[in-house]
Amino acid sequence: MAINTYQEDCAFDFALEVLSKKWNLNLVLEFATVFGTEGEDDTLSFSEISNRIPEISPRMLSMRLTFLAEQGVIIQIDNENKPKKVRYKLSKMGIDLAKVLKMLREWSLQYGNCDNQICLRNECKHGLAINKLIELEISS
Repeated sequence: MAINTYQEDCAFDFALEVLSKKWNLNLVLEFATVFGTEGEDDTLSFSEISNRIPEISPRMLSMRLTFLAEQGVIIQIDNENKPKKVRYKLSKMGIDLAKVLKMLREWSLQYGNCDNQICLRNECKHGLAINKLIELEISS
């Protein structure tokens, strides 16, 4: 008889729930690219996100944004203007998740088979964004 070592209250459950859903990591990384951008706010609209990740369908994007907001990874900002425009940004939890993604990225670079020199030099869009986000978080 096999021993079931999985426990429903395992600390990894929440992390796996957030990280395992398709597009969630991509979304967090896209929010990281706008965090602390000079002359910009740290928010993205639905259409801006859709333009940044054109492979995701509008329905799936809506579902993922709702899920990430419900989990506290992003914050939904509603304005009162007409037409109503909703914007999203990383929460403190989302910023902390981006820090974890930096470690995951470093692990992947060390053990994976990436041969993209831009990525290896940490000069790709997401590598730069995560580093900038962490620097801004440390300096504030």
